[in-house]
Amino acid sequence: MRGQHRSANAGGGFGNTLVRQGLLLPEPERRRRAVRLRSGEASAGEATELALGRIDAVDDSVRAFLHIDREGARARARSLDRQPRHRRGPLFGLPVAVKDNIAVRSWLSTSGSALLRGYRAPYDATVVERLRGAGAVLLGTTNLDEFGMGSATTRGFHGPSRNPADPQRVAGGSSGGSAAAVAAGTAHAALGTDTGGSVRQPAAHCGVFGIRPTYGRVSRYGVTAYASSFDQVGCLASDLTDLGRVLGAVAGLDPRDATSAARDVPDFAAAAGRPALPRTIAACGENDLAVLDPASQEAFAAVIRRFEQRGVIVRRVELPDTETAVAAYYLLACAEASSNLARFDGMRYGQPEAGGLRLEAAFRETRTRGLGREVRRRILAGATVLSRGYRDSIYRASTEIRKRIARELLGLFGERELLLLPITCGPPRLLDEPPPRAQEYRSDRFTILASLAALPAISLPAGESRGLPFGVELMAPPWGEEALFSAAAAFVEAA
Repeated sequence: MRGQHRSANAGGGFGNTLVRQGLLLPEPERRRRAVRLRSGEASAGEATELALGRIDAVDDSVRAFLHIDREGARARARSLDRQPRHRRGPLFGLPVAVKDNIAVRSWLSTSGSALLRGYRAPYDATVVERLRGAGAVLLGTTNLDEFGMGSATTRGFHGPSRNPADPQRVAGGSSGGSAAAVAAGTAHAALGTDTGGSVRQPAAHCGVFGIRPTYGRVSRYGVTAYASSFDQVGCLASDLTDLGRVLGAVAGLDPRDATSAARDVPDFAAAAGRPALPRTIAACGENDLAVLDPASQEAFAAVIRRFEQRGVIVRRVELPDTETAVAAYYLLACAEASSNLARFDGMRYGQPEAGGLRLEAAFRETRTRGLGREVRRRILAGATVLSRGYRDSIYRASTEIRKRIARELLGLFGERELLLLPITCGPPRLLDEPPPRAQEYRSDRFTILASLAALPAISLPAGESRGLPFGVELMAPPWGEEALFSAAAAFVEAA
């Protein structure tokens, strides 16, 4: 096991030469590998060696991984291959990456923060336990924005991840490392976390599938909390069946997580094998689409045509006030973050660096040095929202807005209907061109709706915009993941 995280790549930009050299593993090859492993043509050892070889070939440029357990992965694969077939789990030999804010016992687990460098998780998160029990091979941990606070995977102290489709551009965030690993073919599937879109947006930017399940479908035990009422473990994969298999493996009631729901876990992979479109789909109207750049508007219109060509009636609807939704989301998320991150003081967790300072000074100094600017900004905003004089006028008002938006969003669904939305307002930006801060927050206007209403949503690769991956999301009422998988399969079949 590698003893420490990798340092950030200080090199310059990467251009089309590296793209041609294969940073983005072609989708047909990613699917071929998935099918060979599922069919038994490939052993766990072969799949693991292909993944590790791919990591060696491209990850110094992509920077998806922070920590790679090569020897542990190989030992695990050998052990799996020795098992008789009847004892093999549903994810037999599947190479999986795990976002660095999900605990994997004895592995470095920093949540992308300098405050936690050197910290090793003392136990497995529930989702990691379930991956192991299903027969997956864990490869390592992936890069993220610090504590999940960002939309580009550029704000972690390890440095940025790069988009395999164009390494001069961001991979999206905060689960950008997981999305980039899948797109580059260095992992068959990956776990991420989705607070306001942190699985779906990087999946769209990198051209892979990503799902945020219904809140409570998957345990959060062992996940570093950012905003507890929004955080949900999600899955990413280049193959829809693999996406369903991973979600099915990690989902289900967990007594250690009071927010996990006692719901039966359907066979999501089987749903992906039953392509079926609803008779009608509700899609956002022209007013909502006006914020997209022209190329993205054209790409979204092509998606509408693809559905209509399959006989689906597309009904246009107006979304709840997205500007208000964004404001309410960030106020509530920051308030929860200010509470959740209070534990990271450099004494109970992380690496104290303040020497002989008094306790109060050590606390202040450690958090100033250890936490990045964006995390400090959100903590301060959240503490203000919860302070006397603001709690009623801002925090409670935001909770009421959240309830209203959830009601309005649920009211958009007709019987057995899904909701179709864009995910981003434009293509992934260049790494050296950070957007204005307000624009970055507003770009979450489509993804935060499912988060506010605790609804499931799946990100689908849907062609290109300006030569870069373009994705859309399908959203369902609570516990409607099976319908999402069936509709996604039909959408892929119609390409």
